[in-house]
Amino acid sequence: MLANVAKASLSRLVIGYGNDLRSDDGAGIRVAMLLAEQSSHFPLSQVIMARQLTPDLAEDIATATQVIFVDAYVAHGHEAQLRIDKISDDNIFNPAAMGHHGDPEGLMHLADQLYGKSPDAWVVGIPAFSFDAGETISPETLHRIDEAVALIGELCA
Repeated sequence: MLANVAKASLSRLVIGYGNDLRSDDGAGIRVAMLLAEQSSHFPLSQVIMARQLTPDLAEDIATATQVIFVDAYVAHGHEAQLRIDKISDDNIFNPAAMGHHGDPEGLMHLADQLYGKSPDAWVVGIPAFSFDAGETISPETLHRIDEAVALIGELCA
């Protein structure tokens, strides 16, 4: 885990994840970093940055009433927009995903199984155009990162 900011019993948890050494794939981490810098504007939130989703995050998920996962997705065209999807009980478990890394649905299931907690959860997908080695994020993805920060900031205000 890269950072854990403002850990406490809080109402909202934002988990930004991805590979920040693969260009746009680091969009989720960039969103989380920007939100952490603005944490005084939404003090009832916790922000976590991670390279991958791991089972230990289930404990943090169990302390929240709402969880927002932020990750990049492969964009098919420059008009690609943010994706916002609610995680429902119908799509909540993929047992194969909980090896060394997981997915949002698997972590939600794990939090429910271990702690009896199932907070509302959303996935914010940021369109990614480049997965080349490096830390440079494309202008299109940077624009969508700004949109995601504004959207999540409003939700957490």
